Amino acid sequence: MSDSTNSSFGFLSNWKFSLAVCVPCFAVGLGATYYFYSKSNNKGRRPIEPTAKHYDIHGNNVTQDLVKTNGIDPNTVKVHKPTPTEQVEEFKKQGNAEFSKQNYDAAITFYTQALSICPLSEKGLLSTVYQNRAAAYSKLNNYENCVADCDKALALVPSYKKALSRRARALTELGNFKLALEDITAVVMLDEFKNQTDIIFADSVIKSLGKQNLEEYTKHNVFNLPTKIFIENYMKSFSEDPFNDEFPQTLMKSEVNTGLELALKCIKDRNYEQIEDACKEELNKTDNSLIRRALALNLLATFSILRGNYATGIEHLTTVIESSGVPNKLVINSLIKRSSVYHQQEQVEKSFEDLKRAENIDPNSSEVFHHRAQIYLLEMNSEKAVEEFKRAVELNPKFILSNVQCCYAQYLHAKHTSNELDTEKFLNKLKGFVIKYPDYAESYTLYAQALTEKGAYEEADMLFKKVYEIYPENATLLVHRALVVLSWKSSISEAFTFLQQAIKVDPKCDYAYETLGTLYIQTGKLEEAVECLEKAVPLSKSEKELLHIFSLRDSARAQLAVVKRLGLTPQL
Repeated sequence: MSDSTNSSFGFLSNWKFSLAVCVPCFAVGLGATYYFYSKSNNKGRRPIEPTAKHYDIHGNNVTQDLVKTNGIDPNTVKVHKPTPTEQVEEFKKQGNAEFSKQNYDAAITFYTQALSICPLSEKGLLSTVYQNRAAAYSKLNNYENCVADCDKALALVPSYKKALSRRARALTELGNFKLALEDITAVVMLDEFKNQTDIIFADSVIKSLGKQNLEEYTKHNVFNLPTKIFIENYMKSFSEDPFNDEFPQTLMKSEVNTGLELALKCIKDRNYEQIEDACKEELNKTDNSLIRRALALNLLATFSILRGNYATGIEHLTTVIESSGVPNKLVINSLIKRSSVYHQQEQVEKSFEDLKRAENIDPNSSEVFHHRAQIYLLEMNSEKAVEEFKRAVELNPKFILSNVQCCYAQYLHAKHTSNELDTEKFLNKLKGFVIKYPDYAESYTLYAQALTEKGAYEEADMLFKKVYEIYPENATLLVHRALVVLSWKSSISEAFTFLQQAIKVDPKCDYAYETLGTLYIQTGKLEEAVECLEKAVPLSKSEKELLHIFSLRDSARAQLAVVKRLGLTPQL
């Protein structure tokens, strides 16, 4: 869940708006963004890995000039005595031969012999042999010794990519994802992002570290509710809201200020933080009716979901769904909400099953078609999304949200099918919604998104500026403007200004902190990036969103550690 857009798509979407509009200055393939660095010493030259001289099987230096006899009896020529370094090379060669035959214990024996006689002055050779022995330990799943040998190799040659990569993989096996990420990040940075295998591995380490951090974080912390604007837009996405029925509205007008009555009044007063406690108070009563309990459970589930507590939300919604005697409208609403959570959890089949069940209860519920269309759109199935939206509009033509989103889906489908005439047709229709509904934020944001995709950045920026004037408390609109100017003008300074303004408007706007942190990474300001992303962590509202923040923060931390360790400086 994210505050990244005013659209009700934001509740379901797996991607941030910044990704949807394809902002070119943000790299997203690795799960985090990287900056480019080079070695600061040696006049910017890249570090050199240890190399070994080449010796023949007898330990002789094959590059040495051959002894010239010039008629002298060869028997009188002094026999070459192998030097310690040549002996090390011979042991290393034998170790390599055993390694290639998968005789790893024998290989370790030869490498150990090589290390026992290797001169301390031969740092490159020592480092290579330690790395080779680490490789043998790795093959035997002896990751502790593998790490220990990599440590020794890297103490001699800190930028030894093979040892860094080896240690990263061994550390991962030992569950030390933080240090593993630092090592593989160093490899990726030194390799200038050319090795796809290492990039894929880095991505997997980021994900593993994120899960580890998430598990630890959720032991001691709870998710926050999203901003008031987000909550209101989510609530408005239900055209057939059971809380607008006569019975709840009557309770809202009563003089009672406890339980369900209090919860409903909190919705009206935008006092969202008290709603869950009020619902729990209602459910603790023993003399309340089925409808009161069902409404309280649905409302408690709704705010549990908004807070990112999906398990509790599903539990309460399931109770409502499976209780006999609950009004169909409330059951359908509960099924749609549970479907949304299933989709968030990537249980797509369950999500569609709930929507089908809701449709079977009432085949003429526009609500079901509207929300199923949104899921199809998120699944990148624009054709099915258009069909569902059209049916929703047919059943409830007065619901503006369905009309606007249907037009946007038609625009996307035309674009995906390369139908230029229809693309322009629906783009103009989106523009018409802005004119027809000048106070409706959804019209502006979807039209602006379409324009951004088209590359009409100036017009998109004007739309975001105009809708922000209408809704000055919506900080995410300033974040959108920051992303647009980056694509439009490549203006980092303007983007920073918009993002800092967004934080002033709403100090709890996690989307602003996240985007600002990513931009700091892009500009090489890693300490500022870490600080910024740390502020976004407690503002996250779901596990998925928190994992994304962790991936960015951990990436910035790893890069910062590598920069300090290897003395890298930005490539300007």
